[in-house]
Amino acid sequence: MRILALSNYYPEHVGGIESLTATLVAGFRRNGHQVRWMAGDLRNRPHHGDSDDVPVRVWNAIERLGFPYPIQGPASTSRINEQVAWSEVVHMHDCLYALNVATFLAARRLRRPVLMTQHIAKVPYTNPLIRGLQSLAYASLGKAVLSSVDQVAFESEEVRRWFEPRVHFRRTPVLIESGVDTALFKPASDSERLAYRERLGIGSEQPLLVFVGRFVEKKGIKLIRPVIEANRTWSWLFIGRAGDVDPRSWRLPNLRVIEALSHPELRNHYVAADLLVLPSLGEGFPVVAQEAMSCGLPTLLSAQTARGLPAVRDVVFTTSSENDNLNAAVQKAVATAFADDGLRARVASLARERWTAAAFVARYEEQLEGLLR
Repeated sequence: MRILALSNYYPEHVGGIESLTATLVAGFRRNGHQVRWMAGDLRNRPHHGDSDDVPVRVWNAIERLGFPYPIQGPASTSRINEQVAWSEVVHMHDCLYALNVATFLAARRLRRPVLMTQHIAKVPYTNPLIRGLQSLAYASLGKAVLSSVDQVAFESEEVRRWFEPRVHFRRTPVLIESGVDTALFKPASDSERLAYRERLGIGSEQPLLVFVGRFVEKKGIKLIRPVIEANRTWSWLFIGRAGDVDPRSWRLPNLRVIEALSHPELRNHYVAADLLVLPSLGEGFPVVAQEAMSCGLPTLLSAQTARGLPAVRDVVFTTSSENDNLNAAVQKAVATAFADDGLRARVASLARERWTAAAFVARYEEQLEGLLR
């Protein structure tokens, strides 16, 4: 197949959608398909990838407000048309990004089938203006795109449940759980794990909790601050980069903040940690949770996120969005993680059974081939 793949950014931006797209593109290419990957290219984080990638220079200032929304210039129109004309089928991620909308319109004109993966639903931003604009966008542009593409795939039941009463789909949507590189994200031996903890200066009995992702409101990062303050003997590690929240400004003695890591380095930090805390709302099942769980790291998610994949309910901890509930949930999770010797093995087993990259790629190949038939 000649596949045109689209995402909001390339992996240099650091985010879940671009990471999952990279996994798919690499898998498609390994399986012999011709793939051109088109995405927003940032001046401060330029893309260095395959020669068949198609970077599009974008304006990205809106991300400072807390949500990533790259906008391409008018000069990109001819390039978009050229790539769509080359393709046999188009696979894009999320219905609202400007580059995706422009490519969708070109695909309709040139009669190329489109598969859309919708990763997130409505995010409960506290800013009423952003919340209102988001609602308007989904009710108009989002609804128009999702009801017109040839097939929609969701990675989370919770996201699908939000859209189904609002959109009349051309075909019944499918649920495809995302996959990760389980050859890289894998558990460690006890001695290896202790060695990684020693490098971080963490004793065997001291809890190490991690947050991984962009430091933005929708990830629930503000909710974590009171928990850090309430548990001064625990060590916390935030891995990512500042968005609309900068945890470095909190100046908490038991919190370390570091920039985003390469995947091998990130795997070692997952192995060393005792709990991943990610109380985000409005998104699908986060790829960082899948990576962490594949390494055997116990994970605490918002109840809304966990409902998206019911199969994980027996091996994850959950919380509501209230601070008091989060603190109690984290304390319970830490206690269980230290007391239950088999928990890490059960977490890793479930993750590696469900989320291999090969199965992930195969499910999407099946959908794309079906559209061509």
